[in-house]
Amino acid sequence: MRRTDVVVIGAGPTGLLLASELALQGVRVTVLERLQKPDATIKAGSINVASAEILDRRGLLPAAAEVHRRLIAAAGAFADGSANDTVRGLVDAARRTARRFPTTGHFAGMLFREDLVDQDDPVLAAHTAVANAVLVPQHDLELLLGQHCARLGVDIRRGVEVHGVRGTGADLRDDADVVVETDAGEVTAGWVVAADGGRSLIRKQLGIDFVGTDPQLVGYQAIVDLDDPSGLRRGWTWTPRGIYAYGPIPGRILVARFGTQPRDRNAPVSLDELQEVVREVTGVPVTLTGLHGRATRWSDNARQARSYRHGRVLLAGDAAHVHAPFSGQGLNLGLGDAVNLGWKLAATVNGWAPAGLLDTYQTERQPIAAWVLDWTRAQVALLRGDEHTARLRDVVGAELFTVPGVLNRVIALSSGIAQHYDVAEETAAPVGSIAGDVELTTGSRLADFAHDGRFVLVDRSPDGRFVNAVRQAEHRIAAVADPAADVSLPSLLVRPDGVIAWAASARADGHARRELDAALRRWAGVRGARPETARSSHVDG
Repeated sequence: MRRTDVVVIGAGPTGLLLASELALQGVRVTVLERLQKPDATIKAGSINVASAEILDRRGLLPAAAEVHRRLIAAAGAFADGSANDTVRGLVDAARRTARRFPTTGHFAGMLFREDLVDQDDPVLAAHTAVANAVLVPQHDLELLLGQHCARLGVDIRRGVEVHGVRGTGADLRDDADVVVETDAGEVTAGWVVAADGGRSLIRKQLGIDFVGTDPQLVGYQAIVDLDDPSGLRRGWTWTPRGIYAYGPIPGRILVARFGTQPRDRNAPVSLDELQEVVREVTGVPVTLTGLHGRATRWSDNARQARSYRHGRVLLAGDAAHVHAPFSGQGLNLGLGDAVNLGWKLAATVNGWAPAGLLDTYQTERQPIAAWVLDWTRAQVALLRGDEHTARLRDVVGAELFTVPGVLNRVIALSSGIAQHYDVAEETAAPVGSIAGDVELTTGSRLADFAHDGRFVLVDRSPDGRFVNAVRQAEHRIAAVADPAADVSLPSLLVRPDGVIAWAASARADGHARRELDAALRRWAGVRGARPETARSSHVDG
């Protein structure tokens, strides 16, 4: 019977990123996927800034930027012939090469206007390095992460159907191995992560409650051939029957209809079904002549697992939460799960995890998912085609989103950079936030030191007092000496998932050193060196 440290069920973006995070830490990981090859079905069309920063920290930013450039080229040809200003504006903004915060998102179909965004806002300005690497469709992301996993030696087994899990003992205890039953035989692992989607077989088998709200709409997305698309508006359009979006790449159409539910949610979407819905919602008698790949059908069913863990089995991505997919929130939420769980599970497997570390996966990620569910519910509420909702959209779009401060806050929330964790007893900014762009005096960046998945300590003190604290833990922490001319710039301890676990001013006293020691013990399982015996040992920035 084969054994591995961790089995990840599902080779979607969540599963692949999680597997790579585990492999970075030396964990033996096997990914089991029922599909023979990556799914080319059109799904999320981009990633948010927080997700792009995950790729940046692992050295994958150039690959993501290349995908971004290819998509802009395809979308540009479509937009140049468009009569819709919002589509042209979206592409024009994405074509720019300057380091500006990307504003190519939307809320309930209301596109964010770049001219109303305050680019001097320090919250946004701290997250601009990945501006030209966010237009990465889900299929391309899976290919990119699959290549990353291959370089790290991850064992990905495709065409394997998982039937269930059982414990090697009487049950799935915390101290026993897990057996994964498949149509290709059994695989034994110390831990299992189910990243097997919203209809997760493993979640259902374990009886984990999946609580939330029932769907009100059904949506479809596909790449199609049309005999005459001239009657369709490009960009987002509300109608009395729902909402649709045509573009920004040729042939792409998304349509959502309220009320009517399909007779069989599991049946493949036929060309006739898609055409009937497109005609009803758009009010345009278009004829669909062809379908590229498969069409997807989805709803705004919004549910969340009551628990993310059952013994040695954990849930991640859509297996832990589902909701309407507007703005690709599900993709980004799953990537956030993976990067949060990866290093914590690896620490547990490798035997150095501080007490309670793995439990923080649920305590940190579950509230984020609950917020995203509400964020998508609010958007669905604004999509209805009745006159009352139309007037509400006027108020939100014309009166609220035109205020720079309001729009900046909405953009920060939708881009994922505003998420925050309680990582210390006495938390003050920026502790608990995502690090973003941290530039060093040498011209390098914090992300350059995070490629191998270690913690990163940036010491901006004049005497290197903080790098000395971790001189015996370089296997776990990359310590970077970067004395700051600007005393307002803080020293930082950043976790492998990019979250700031500790910060101190350049003029920090002994209290800051004690707080650093506490953060090192709580998150990295490291005790700081004694100040009186510490010697300089660091990487120059």
